[in-house]
Amino acid sequence: MKAVTVFRGLMAFLTAIPFKMDESFLEISARYMFLFPVVGAVIGFLVGLYARFTSTVLFFLFDSVNMLLFSGSQELLFTFGAKALASAMTIAFLLVIIGLQHTDGLVDVGNALGIRKASLKEKMDIAHVWTVTRTGAFFALIVSFFTFLLVFLMNNNLMIQALIVAEVSAKLAMVTTAWQGTSPPQTLEDKRGKGRSFIDFIRKSHKLYAISLVISLAISIALFGLNGIFAVAAGILVGAFMIVLGKQVFGGVNGDIFGATNELARMFALLVLVIVVCVL
Repeated sequence: MKAVTVFRGLMAFLTAIPFKMDESFLEISARYMFLFPVVGAVIGFLVGLYARFTSTVLFFLFDSVNMLLFSGSQELLFTFGAKALASAMTIAFLLVIIGLQHTDGLVDVGNALGIRKASLKEKMDIAHVWTVTRTGAFFALIVSFFTFLLVFLMNNNLMIQALIVAEVSAKLAMVTTAWQGTSPPQTLEDKRGKGRSFIDFIRKSHKLYAISLVISLAISIALFGLNGIFAVAAGILVGAFMIVLGKQVFGGVNGDIFGATNELARMFALLVLVIVVCVL
C-alpha cells in the first residue's frame, strides 16, 4: 500500500481534517496503528505552529494596548492575559483538529465510572447514551483545564517541540493499550465500537510495538534530549493504567478507552515536560 494512502487514512481517523477517503481508512488505521506517533507529531506540529503564531500576535496586541493606555505600567497583567488567551485558543484549536472524538471517549469513561454499583453491561450502556453525567463532565473539564494550565506554563520558545512530543506520547499510549489490552467480550462490546479491530492487528505484536516505541523515542529525544524519554514513559504508563481501568469498567479496551487514553497521556506528557523544562 502506498505511503500516501496510509498517511491519509491515519490522518482521516485521528483528525477532523476532511481527507477524501472511503470506509477503508478504518482498516488502514487499524493495520498501521503502530504509526500513530508519526501522525501525532504532525498534529503536534500544526497545533504548535498555531500556538506560536497566536501567542506572538496576542503579545504584540496586548503590549501595544498597555503602552497606549497605561504607558507600560501594567506589563505583568497584560502579559498574563495574552498568555492565558493564547493557551485557551491553542486548546480550542487542538480540539477542532481532532474533532472532539477523544474527548467524547473521556466523557463516556466518566459516565461509566459514575455508576459504581452496576454490571459491565450497564456501564457499557450508560457510556453511550446521549447524555453527560456529572462524572463524565468533571473528567472532561478537569483534563481540559489542566492541559490548558500546562500549555500556559510551558516556555513559549519550546511550545512547538512540547506539543509535538505530547501528541507523540499520547498516540504511543493508545498503541500500548492495543498491544497489551484485550477487547471486551462480544456480548458486551458496543456494536458501533471499532476498538476490537485495532487490538486484533497489533495485540502481542512486539515487532510492531517496538517500531512505534523507537519512532516515539527518536522524535522525543531529537526535540528534548534525554528528557524526552520521560515524556514517552508517561505515555506508556498511562496506557498501562488504562488497560487495567478498561478491564474494570468495560471488561476490556474499547474505543472509549482509546480516546480517554489519548487525552490523559497528552496531559501527563505535558506535565513531565513542564517539570523538566521549568523546574529541573
